[in-house]
Amino acid sequence: MPKAPKLLNGDLVIENGELVMIDGDEELVQSVQAILGTRKGEFFLDSNHGLSHENVMGKPANQDLARDDIIEALMQEDRVASIPSVIFDDDKAKRKRNVSLAIEKTNGTQLSVNGGEFDSR
Repeated sequence: MPKAPKLLNGDLVIENGELVMIDGDEELVQSVQAILGTRKGEFFLDSNHGLSHENVMGKPANQDLARDDIIEALMQEDRVASIPSVIFDDDKAKRKRNVSLAIEKTNGTQLSVNGGEFDSR
């Protein structure tokens, strides 16, 4: 089972002078959020890593294309078998889009994930 350092707002979490490590579903959620938070082409070691943000926050933002892009991005994670649902919550006044999704893991269980907030500014 993969372990990773716990991140909070992009920073490493340290408690009692020790780096906090996570695994299991908590680590998978963090991995999924990292994929969605990385623009495709931004990570210099793997230009295919991440999510294409054009359809997520493009003008006009197309939910069908954004859903397809999110599913494509999350298929980069080997522990994800499918994405049964992607739900968008748009705040037009603040020009932000929140994404929540359900992930079906390769072991057949499902996991709910807050995919994050996308800002069009």
